[in-house]
Amino acid sequence: MRKFLRYGLVAMLFLVALDAFGGKLRDFSEKATGKPSEPKEKIPPSEDIASSSFGSGTYPSSNGGDSFLGGFWGWLVAAPFQYRQDDPAASMSQDEGDESSANGRRLFFPRHEPGQATVPYARFDYNWQYVDSDIDASDVRIEIGYKVLAFHGRTTMYKDHSDGAELDINQYYGVLRYGGYRSDFLPGTFEFGTGFGAAQLKFEDPDGSIDDSTFAWTIILKYYPVEWLGLELRPAWYSFDENVGDYDLSASLGWRYVQLRGGYRWMSLQGDSWNDGPYAGISISF
Repeated sequence: MRKFLRYGLVAMLFLVALDAFGGKLRDFSEKATGKPSEPKEKIPPSEDIASSSFGSGTYPSSNGGDSFLGGFWGWLVAAPFQYRQDDPAASMSQDEGDESSANGRRLFFPRHEPGQATVPYARFDYNWQYVDSDIDASDVRIEIGYKVLAFHGRTTMYKDHSDGAELDINQYYGVLRYGGYRSDFLPGTFEFGTGFGAAQLKFEDPDGSIDDSTFAWTIILKYYPVEWLGLELRPAWYSFDENVGDYDLSASLGWRYVQLRGGYRWMSLQGDSWNDGPYAGISISF
């Protein structure tokens, strides 16, 4: 019994000594800094977890709670129930989700990369067409546009080398278009659009000339299943005294910005085919 009391007295003295030592440390700190020690506000564990800013739901943050371990455990417990916008990984996934969602812009404006022949910012085509041994044609076409709006201009200059006759057909269109890169809709790149404008016919030979213009309508269909191969169909219709159907089908080989093109063009007038023949050329796209 005496031995037990002796051990108990030693333990009490040890605790008193620790308390006195702790007080000396506080006194030292206060004297060294000139600042009094401020009592800590005790926060219930539940509030500590709720107010901890150690993490934003998926990663540790640098502005933690009162202590690293306290903030870490608060984050660990609260992480499954919290989400904050300062999480860069979550923001990235949210941005990607917005682009593929019904409210995102990419669903309406598919991605276009400079140099693609579909929905270009600017494009220039030159083609040379063989009609027969006497007649050939030089064809120049430009496109300028942004997203759904574009302007198309085209002039085709036929020349008959046997008698010097020349026929120019000029077409100008304002175009509504849609297309680009959208893998969830169609592999590769695509474009379809429709244009309304005017067509002008100018003919001249040694015996006289003709100059007339009329309303014109066109459809544009482009499909590039892979970057180096493309197919295009461009029918147009205009009416002077008679209805004219102008049909252009082509394929291209190349890479971004430059494609070599080959195709066939023909015109339908009163059930007959006119000025028909193959052509070859080049396309430069931006």
